[in-house]
Amino acid sequence: MLPPFLGALLLLATAGFVALSLLVAIIGGMSGNRVLARRALWSGAAMTGVYVFFWGLGFVLARSSVLAPGKDVSFCGLDCHLHVSVDAVQPGADLGVTVRFSSDAVQAPEWPKELQFQLVDGQGRRFAPINALPDRALLAGESWTHELHFPAGAQAKGAMLLVSWKPGIDYLVPGAGNPLVQRRRRLALPPAHLSGV
Repeated sequence: MLPPFLGALLLLATAGFVALSLLVAIIGGMSGNRVLARRALWSGAAMTGVYVFFWGLGFVLARSSVLAPGKDVSFCGLDCHLHVSVDAVQPGADLGVTVRFSSDAVQAPEWPKELQFQLVDGQGRRFAPINALPDRALLAGESWTHELHFPAGAQAKGAMLLVSWKPGIDYLVPGAGNPLVQRRRRLALPPAHLSGV
């Protein structure tokens, strides 16, 4: 499977190559050179085919996995410095899940606000948090926690947390950086009686 950086590079290369192919095809068509126009279109189509192949291959190769409590999932831009894990579970009128964000970057900040969360309980029901993440940067080398609250009815037993990028251009990235692939990695919740350990 393509790592996030290579997936983003393939997306950019495909977009650039297809744009160039279309430009050459237009120039060829306007100058009456049909052979040039046809070859440019075929080249663009071939590059698009390579991109679609790797985009689909990411889903075929992605395996569903449930990470044990305390393990983290990583999110990548140019490199993978944003890490998310579950620290604790607090049962109550609504289910509180304390999520830890950490960065091992040297300089650049990360933006946890760009992530979306979904709780899947033991019965397969899905819940979105009823509160939002703070709109603040996670500075290089920093770590902080935030408690997400899920609606009444969400049960901690057997539940998992899905974390992915919010909808955007990342859905076009082939490989591990695609949010649809990221959702196959799930964070198991610690038992409520172990919360805070």
